Amino acid sequence: MVNVIGLSVGITAFILITVFVRDELTFDRFHKNHDRIYRAMMINKDGKPQPFPTDLIEIVNLTMPEVETMTRIQVLGETLMDYEGAKVFEKETYGADPNFFKIFDFSLKFGNESNALEGENSVVLSRYMALKYFGEEDVIGRKFEMADNDRIGIVTGVLNDIPQNSRFQFNIIVPIRKVSNGGYRYGGQGELYALLKEPVDEAGLESKLMELTAQNGFDNKFNLKFKVENYGDLHLESEFSQTASGVKGNKEFIFIFSAVGLLLLLLAVINYINSSTAKSLSTLKQVGIRKVIGATKTQIRFQFLIETALLVAVAVFLAAALAEYFLPTLNSLSGKSLKLNYFSDGFTLTFLTLLIPGITLLAGVYPAIFTSRFKTMRLMKGEVVGSKGLFRKYLVAFQLIITLVLLFGTQVIKQQVDFFVEGDIGMDPSSIITTYKARGSTYDVMKAAFEKIPGVEAVTASPFPLNGTVKMPLQWTFENEQKTDAVPYQEVAENALDVLDIQLIRGRNFISGSVEDENGSVIINQAMVGLLGFEEPLGQKIKLLSPNYRIADYTIIGITENLAFNLKQEATPAVIMQAEKRLSSINIKLSERVKAETIPLLSQAWDKISPNSPFVYTVMADEIEANYEKEKKFGTVIQVFTWIAMLIAGLGLFSLSAFTIIQRYKEIGIRKVLGASVFALILSFLRSYLGLILLASLIAIPTAYYLMNLWMNDFVNHVEISSAIFAIGIGASLLIVLITVGYQSVKASLINPVDILRDE
Repeated sequence: MVNVIGLSVGITAFILITVFVRDELTFDRFHKNHDRIYRAMMINKDGKPQPFPTDLIEIVNLTMPEVETMTRIQVLGETLMDYEGAKVFEKETYGADPNFFKIFDFSLKFGNESNALEGENSVVLSRYMALKYFGEEDVIGRKFEMADNDRIGIVTGVLNDIPQNSRFQFNIIVPIRKVSNGGYRYGGQGELYALLKEPVDEAGLESKLMELTAQNGFDNKFNLKFKVENYGDLHLESEFSQTASGVKGNKEFIFIFSAVGLLLLLLAVINYINSSTAKSLSTLKQVGIRKVIGATKTQIRFQFLIETALLVAVAVFLAAALAEYFLPTLNSLSGKSLKLNYFSDGFTLTFLTLLIPGITLLAGVYPAIFTSRFKTMRLMKGEVVGSKGLFRKYLVAFQLIITLVLLFGTQVIKQQVDFFVEGDIGMDPSSIITTYKARGSTYDVMKAAFEKIPGVEAVTASPFPLNGTVKMPLQWTFENEQKTDAVPYQEVAENALDVLDIQLIRGRNFISGSVEDENGSVIINQAMVGLLGFEEPLGQKIKLLSPNYRIADYTIIGITENLAFNLKQEATPAVIMQAEKRLSSINIKLSERVKAETIPLLSQAWDKISPNSPFVYTVMADEIEANYEKEKKFGTVIQVFTWIAMLIAGLGLFSLSAFTIIQRYKEIGIRKVLGASVFALILSFLRSYLGLILLASLIAIPTAYYLMNLWMNDFVNHVEISSAIFAIGIGASLLIVLITVGYQSVKASLINPVDILRDE
């Protein structure tokens, strides 16, 4: 029974991890031409993506014979809609060119792919949107009104369900409208996706595009570069998502999950080996009888392998059922919608079938050799020779090493995530909600309306928790040398620092009502101090782009801590300035005691200001915490599999202790006759296992320390690995030993010595 339970638990974990990893590795690869589809866009000097130049598209089409067809995809984000008398935002809205369906295998359930995006007012909907707004799927030719831009479209297509391992999860697709670039030839809308006649080298294609811009008079004064990537590699290889949801994989996580899955399976196999060899000791006389009547070693080994195969088949069947049962839990932890299609998916069925012979060979060979290797006469006498169990002890030590590494790693990951979530970011985001400035209204109007509401402590405006605008011009003079750069402008209302509890290190805050501060004063962060180089930055003048879009002088009046909204990243230089004309996000500080009652009142006030748009808000603390969502999910999944490893290791220790104690039954009887106490016997049993923990700890501690530091190297800010983490892990392993080995020891120590020695 222990054999089957241990194997089924390990195989269950292995199946679930395999399904997860396969989903990640096959992202976007359901497109039959995924190896010939490439994404091209521009990258500015700060490494940020920009759209592909519209003016270059026709040139590419005429001068690059390797291109079969092209389309742009533009992320439009959210679309304001009328739904059952209310204004709602629908996510996953995109723009695309007519050739979209010629490149990608997103099929239409209703409509014609060849012309679905030909008309200027064409709209392609997902099945979900068709059912939500029309109550049926076949809505070709129906009018579809988008409230945010008064655009009335005609439905020309309804998409079939999109595979969940697709980067794009379209709800609405509309044709990309032509807009003027204002003479800026690098202006564009969205990224270019091209279907090439055959796979190419991305670097060579980037060089060719740069040559085309030079040959056709594109003035590259901003040092823009092209970035070309294969579509099938984007999910795991690309730095840039360029999707509405921001979905993006992580190669490091995939590698770690794969390693954990293999190790858990190996731990389960080790359990089987230990428990099988322990069980075989009670049947050695039967093996001896078979040898006497003529059975060969090969026949005995073959019989054992057949028995192993039957047990493995039962374990795989049980594991398949357990995997189906626990799959919703994995989906909840990972945010996916994975399915186990045992009969409709050829891969899953083949994978499970191949597990049986694979695990049988891995788990059955050593026990089969172990059982058949003893001499016939000694087997008949019940003697076991040459079997001190060292190999099995090494196997359990290996189990303990893996379990300890996972225990240490889980604790480090938890500490790191806690540090991210609870770390000092330079301000207090608690009780702050953020909404947007309503169309047609002003910050002052909305501030006055919201401040009247009971439960609202204060209202301000800032871009936080975003870092601010895209980088804007900065000019200054340092040691008689003119310097230029570009930094984010964090444009705020005059009371922002007080409301958000942003502490000044030096200098002063903005003065309420001060025209001088509004038009000519800035506060900088510590990273900006380092960039400017001034020994005393207070009072120094720098040039910035004013709200009137003219370069103007600003005086530095204060210095704040670096606002670290994402502690995974390095703090960037930034300036905090007043810019009422450019304020777009409104921060509302609520009283904790009446937060739930205040939200409906805010919604009512919003409806009076902007009845044609919904009241939408986000909680600032939640937005900041969302930066670490991947690490949180990763830590939770690793924690679950660590518990599984502990369970498997416990079963392994239980089996090995049973094996050892069976061998020492005669010794137990003699020692009890000579007066040994139960406690002394228990201690003698535990001593060797404590040695195994010591050996495992000596290997696991440096291994975990190295691996965890390697993982944390990706983060600018990270915790220090403390000795307490190792102490807790070792303590947990000691507890496992005391529960498993201790039980077997107590059981054996209480046996009557007469029963043991009667037959000797």
